[in-house]
Amino acid sequence: MRKNLIVMTVLILLVSACAPQMMTEPPANSDEQPTTGPSEMTPAQSAAITLLSATLNLSADKISLVSTEAVTWPDGCLGVQRVGVMCTQAQVPGYRIVLEADGVKYEVHTDESGESTVLSQDAQLGGIAEKAVISQLAQNLGLKEGDISVVSDVPVQFPDSCLGVAMQDVMCAEVITPGRIIVLEADNIQYEYHVSGDGSRVQPASMALTWKREGGIAGFCDNLTVFLSGEVYGNRCSPADGRMGTFASLLSSSERSRFFDWAARFDRVTIDASDPKGVSDRMLVTLTFSGVGGKSSITGSEQQAMLEFAQSLFNELYSQEPTQ
Repeated sequence: MRKNLIVMTVLILLVSACAPQMMTEPPANSDEQPTTGPSEMTPAQSAAITLLSATLNLSADKISLVSTEAVTWPDGCLGVQRVGVMCTQAQVPGYRIVLEADGVKYEVHTDESGESTVLSQDAQLGGIAEKAVISQLAQNLGLKEGDISVVSDVPVQFPDSCLGVAMQDVMCAEVITPGRIIVLEADNIQYEYHVSGDGSRVQPASMALTWKREGGIAGFCDNLTVFLSGEVYGNRCSPADGRMGTFASLLSSSERSRFFDWAARFDRVTIDASDPKGVSDRMLVTLTFSGVGGKSSITGSEQQAMLEFAQSLFNELYSQEPTQ
């Protein structure tokens, strides 16, 4: 009996030793690996996300890390040349870090410690510039950003410091200026913007209306430029007295609708409402309207409506506090 008990005990121990054990954690080669969290990022990766978060005014948790590549930058500017910034010529070890936000990828250059970070030129002029002009157009016209699409984004060499957009009584230095032309579309209308090479200046380029009033007993000297994208610029024959505004701040919804009705119906309209030559204290009033439609003829009442619209818009612009 005692011998049988010993044999049974040995068998139980053998069976227990061979039985599979319950797994308390996944094996090292499991596909279910934990996601890298912010605390596990390198200082350079964290610094890159902080830079993009501040640039886009977007919370860091909306930005994801795509890739990190160790590189040696050719200068102290981490390989990103910017206007007016001097770069040391010493090589700098660091990283090329690609991030993603709202479906757009951005490239950030850093040193090894993350103390120096800079967005690559392509990132500045690509995703960031596009987001900036989309936001500007949406605010100008009261649109939703999601209803605006990018038609094209092309690098160019502008012929002057005004980014190729000549405006009344605004002087432009004749210097080649690198930049980009970005074309947006909303409600089947295209809007063109010119962006400087360093991303510091955004210039609307779809000019829709110019109006000039000068002379008369009061000695008027007024200019108005209106862009299809909703930017309004006025001056009294001096850039120092210039004012800027937008459709959203200057026009009612009915006035905006009338403006875009003209844009859809007319191609190019030129109006001269000046006093006849020889009149004492002659008043000169001219208006040019450039729409996207195919009709050129315009009735007398429509011409008068355009002239009144322009003068009213100019008066409204100067009734507001000047924009710095």
